[in-house]
Amino acid sequence: MEAEIQDYAETLNEDGIVIIDNYLDESTCEELYEEISREIEEGGYDVVEGGDHEYGYNDFANWGSPVVNKRSGRDEGMLDVFNVDMAVSEVASFKSDEMVNNIINRATSEGYSPDNLNVYWNRSVTTTRDFHADTYGGKFKSFVYLTDVPNQSFGPFSYVKGSHQSSKIKNKTSSIVNRIKDKPSTDAVFYDKDDITYCTAPKGTLIIANQAGYHRGQPQEDGKERMLMTTSYTPTN
Repeated sequence: MEAEIQDYAETLNEDGIVIIDNYLDESTCEELYEEISREIEEGGYDVVEGGDHEYGYNDFANWGSPVVNKRSGRDEGMLDVFNVDMAVSEVASFKSDEMVNNIINRATSEGYSPDNLNVYWNRSVTTTRDFHADTYGGKFKSFVYLTDVPNQSFGPFSYVKGSHQSSKIKNKTSSIVNRIKDKPSTDAVFYDKDDITYCTAPKGTLIIANQAGYHRGQPQEDGKERMLMTTSYTPTN
C-alpha cells in the first residue's frame, strides 16, 4: 500500500488528477445511495433554492445540519448536499480517510486537511458550467461515484490533464479575456481538448483532483443520473 500511495501521489502531482478503481464496493455504494436519496426525497434535509437566496458556500457548510442547495444558473437542477456526514456515519469515515489525505499531501509541498464533504446528485442536468478552475492554488477534491457513470451521457467528472501547472501570465491573460466576455475569471480559455480525461467509471471509483486544473461535470442526457460524494481539502496553514 505504501508504494501504491506514492505512485498515486506522483500521478496526481504530474497530471493534476488520479483515478483509483474499487475504492468502495458495490453494495456500500448502493446502501449509501439509497439512504441519501431517501432522506432527500422524504424531506429529511433542509432545502434552499439556489436562485432565491444569497447564501454562499460557507453559509451552507456552517448550516449545522444537512442542507440541500438546488442549483440554478449553469448547473440548473443539480442538488448540492452539504453536511451529509452529520447524518451518515459511513460518509464521515470517507471524509477522514488517511490514505486519501496522504496522497494529496505527498503530491504537494503544502500540508492539506479535509474541510467540507458534499454529495452531488445530478438527474437530467442537461446544462453545466464549462471547463474552469475553482482557484489557481490551494484546493484539492476527492470524488467517489455512488452510481455507475458508464459513458458521457451520465455526466462524468472531466479534467484537463496538466492544466493545474498553468503560469501566472497565462492565468492573467485568461482573466482579461473572461472579463471581456463577462465570464468568471477562472473559466478555461487556453487548453488542448486532447488532454481531457472523461472519468467514465463504475460506482465505487475514487477520483482525486487538483482544483487549480480545468474541470467540469459534463452535461447529461435527459433521464440519466449521477450521484457522488466529494470532500474538499484546503491548506492547514
